[in-house]
Amino acid sequence: MRIDDLDTPCLLLDLDRVNKNIATMMGILQGTGVSLRPHFKTPKCPAVAELQLKAGAIGITVAKLGEAGVLADAGLGPILMANQVVGRIKIDRLMALLARGVDVTTAVESDFNVDELVAGIKRSGQRAAAVIEVDSGMKRCGIAPGEPTVALAKFITAQPNLRFAGVMAWEGHAVSMLDHDQRRDTVTKAVTTLTETADAIRAAGIPVDIVSCGGGGTYLTSSTIPGVTEVQAGGVTMGDGFYRDLGSPVETGLFLITTVVSSPTPDRII
Repeated sequence: MRIDDLDTPCLLLDLDRVNKNIATMMGILQGTGVSLRPHFKTPKCPAVAELQLKAGAIGITVAKLGEAGVLADAGLGPILMANQVVGRIKIDRLMALLARGVDVTTAVESDFNVDELVAGIKRSGQRAAAVIEVDSGMKRCGIAPGEPTVALAKFITAQPNLRFAGVMAWEGHAVSMLDHDQRRDTVTKAVTTLTETADAIRAAGIPVDIVSCGGGGTYLTSSTIPGVTEVQAGGVTMGDGFYRDLGSPVETGLFLITTVVSSPTPDRII
């Protein structure tokens, strides 16, 4: 089949370029001690996630339970839920995934989140794992760094059948900074806040296995900061032009073919 034979609109994945981008990502991280757990929210395709895992990714990051379910059905994981799961209905959906043997770790930011998880654990008889989301400067989700995070880690470790796995953050407030030096300094400050918080938890006698951060627009810096164990950059696999403008050495791997249905004047296309 030729591309010209396809109906439109049609989304095309250039598999050679995507594989090359995945290899580029793994090459950047090679030797750093930092792993890749790419986010699923851009590709939303188990076949792409499988390519990433086969290339050496340690797992997949998701934004919501629906994405976790798709990966579970494809037999892919382990899965990091980089958001809070709130409410009995969704907590029970999470527990149902755990009951299937799916390895899912979810983010929490408060005693409330932990209490809901523990209630779901008691209802289902499952065991669960959680990472604490830390607000490293984005002012979106996440508990304050430092002592508030340490206190929450202590609270988690006191709960039956709930394992404290580590901390995560998203330094997304730096992505829109086009000046390289300003972006690098902002990412460094944010991620250092996260790693110092992880050290404070360890100083309290609690192991911290996961220190997760770094998206497609920030991983080039965040992956170089001591104490980070993994980055979540996933959308960069598609070779988004925005990420390329921020310095990521990837190629465009996703294309949308469309049809011009009308051109009534030289300067107007529909």
